[in-house]
Amino acid sequence: MTGCGAAKAIRGLSAGVAILAMTSTAGAEGFGDMFDIAFGAAVTNDYVYRGISQTDGDPAVQGYVEFDYGIFYAGVWASNVDFYTPDAEIDATVGFRPELDNAAFDIGYAHYFYAADTSPDYGEIYALAEYYATESLTLGGNVYFAPDYSQGGDTATYVEASVDYALFGDVGVSAAVGYQGFADKLDLPDYTTWNAGVYWSWNETVTLDLRYTDSDLSKGDCYALMSRHACGARFMATLSFDTAVSAFVN
Repeated sequence: MTGCGAAKAIRGLSAGVAILAMTSTAGAEGFGDMFDIAFGAAVTNDYVYRGISQTDGDPAVQGYVEFDYGIFYAGVWASNVDFYTPDAEIDATVGFRPELDNAAFDIGYAHYFYAADTSPDYGEIYALAEYYATESLTLGGNVYFAPDYSQGGDTATYVEASVDYALFGDVGVSAAVGYQGFADKLDLPDYTTWNAGVYWSWNETVTLDLRYTDSDLSKGDCYALMSRHACGARFMATLSFDTAVSAFVN
């Protein structure tokens, strides 16, 4: 198993992975002006990441905490995973989120650990961007670069384009297409993955996301990355809760 199961759960800006979205609420008055703590949890019927199930098709329970100071942040995210043997994945992230009038960015580093060592730990550098084309339409682009993918001695790169459209009230639709490429030394199959879904959010705190995801991986190529049963068309239903300390002290 190559470690392709790493969540790399960067939550800042990706419209295509709305179930993992979290907010940076720094700047709340009465709470250190620039300091805040965001936290949340989620339950999902299948933890699918970049088109590959991380839980062998079983449910997952996930949670995170993030410390924000101005545009800078550091956080920890965790989930159960199952790579033939049950394990827990723990992701540590640091970065910063600059903003413009009609755009936002998230640049940082994530390192992925496994409690039972079922997969090698490794890190990725990432850059995420969102452009607010209209009040309803958001376009996104993400790049993730692993200098030593799964301790395999070479690099891997994932690029993704996403679109999000707010329909009415707190209901919206989003979709994304991504390409995962591996350097030759890793001897792993490159592939394309995509997802599309609808979400409903209440008070910017509770979100229900229903999503279809798939990839062009064959069973043989999927086995090289995870297992023969970890790929293919899947449906994800996720309920998440996100908030921050500032929401309770204002």
